[in-house]
Amino acid sequence: MTMFSRILESALIPAYYRSKGRLYPKYRSLLEQSQWWSPEQIQQFQWRELQRLLKHSVQTVPYYKKKYAAAGIDIRDIRTMGDFAKLPPLTREEVNSHREALCSEVPTSKLIAHATGGSSGTPTQFFITVDSYDWRCAASARAYSWSGHRIGERTLYLWGAPLGKVSRFGSAKMGVYRLLRREFVVPTFTQTDDLWMQTLKDCVRFEPRFIVGYVSSIEEFAQFLLRKRTTVRGIRAVIAAAEPVYARTRQLVAQAFAAPIFNAYGSREFMSIASECDRQEGLHIHSENLLVETEFPSSGAPSEFLVTDLHNYGMPFIRYRIGDTGMLSDSVCPCGRGLPLIRSVEGRVLQTLRTRAGRVVPGEFFPHLLKDVEEIREFQVQQMSLDEIVLSVVLSRPLSDGSKTLIHHEIAKVFGSDIRIPIRPVHNIPRRPSGKRIVTAGLGR
Repeated sequence: MTMFSRILESALIPAYYRSKGRLYPKYRSLLEQSQWWSPEQIQQFQWRELQRLLKHSVQTVPYYKKKYAAAGIDIRDIRTMGDFAKLPPLTREEVNSHREALCSEVPTSKLIAHATGGSSGTPTQFFITVDSYDWRCAASARAYSWSGHRIGERTLYLWGAPLGKVSRFGSAKMGVYRLLRREFVVPTFTQTDDLWMQTLKDCVRFEPRFIVGYVSSIEEFAQFLLRKRTTVRGIRAVIAAAEPVYARTRQLVAQAFAAPIFNAYGSREFMSIASECDRQEGLHIHSENLLVETEFPSSGAPSEFLVTDLHNYGMPFIRYRIGDTGMLSDSVCPCGRGLPLIRSVEGRVLQTLRTRAGRVVPGEFFPHLLKDVEEIREFQVQQMSLDEIVLSVVLSRPLSDGSKTLIHHEIAKVFGSDIRIPIRPVHNIPRRPSGKRIVTAGLGR
């Protein structure tokens, strides 16, 4: 850890949060210790937090009162995890249809609005509390630390960029935030050799020690470096998110950066859910903040993850169908952490698209764009040719002129002004045999 990072983490960040009356430093300190608890200690802590959440939810959240009563469930009868597993899951459709009724009696001024494009193609708007946000940030910082990363280390982000209009104040605030944390962000919704050449030049100046990004963006940058027979020197680790990490990706990163890659699994609804440590024998779940189940744990096959946020008291997500499938592990990691493991994540069904100019566009572009279009309940993107992209949408109401303009404008910026973008309202989006929707379908390579 650099001296700057040490000062930032031990003094400046805690002082900032204390001045705001927030508890991020407390949670970060707790998580640093609790990861070494025994599995039994972690389970006991998790159960206490879960009981508090359930009591709060049935007392203050109208939708849960009604939902559990209709199912004939009395929360006082939930005495074990087996009892808890009998609660009916929460779906994205329920969140979108009953958003207000899912909010508790926490004052609106203490809630933060969020949105997700959805790994399965269903945009969702929701709320979290400031306290829950601090828990999430603490978990994310711990997850990154397992790769050796600390806040304030020079980090290159191959990430998304804000779409639509961004206020001057918002842009300036984010600029200061990035500067203090030594983060350099390269928007990768369009990927060309020119972009990667400029990124390489920026790396010579910025001297990053870590890279964080979408898997597909990391792969494209790695392939560019190998084609050019060059590298970014001094990289200690690469942290990949948003898409599955396969053996091919690990090999590419090792060849291009001479550094290990760490798989991180998360979502907009919960931020960091689980991440790899240096043993890379599964993804450690942040069980102090989240409860992760699979819908059919005894099947021996991947099934859908159900996630409970233990600290979002503003809009509780209890046994939420996140849309990804995978398997949990019964193994204990040799690293010594007592945190449970995810054995595998099927991941998001997002394919890469291409432009007539030869640019590569990650499938993540579309969830990022469409998450804030409130009329869209579900969507699917299909690239018919280099000149046409069809957007199929399930609508809650007709698209406004403003939403149509935003969609066409942002897609044209990436794919070119001549691109045809027919928007087709449909009644439903077809699913794969696994139950997941194909969010984007490209032309292939």
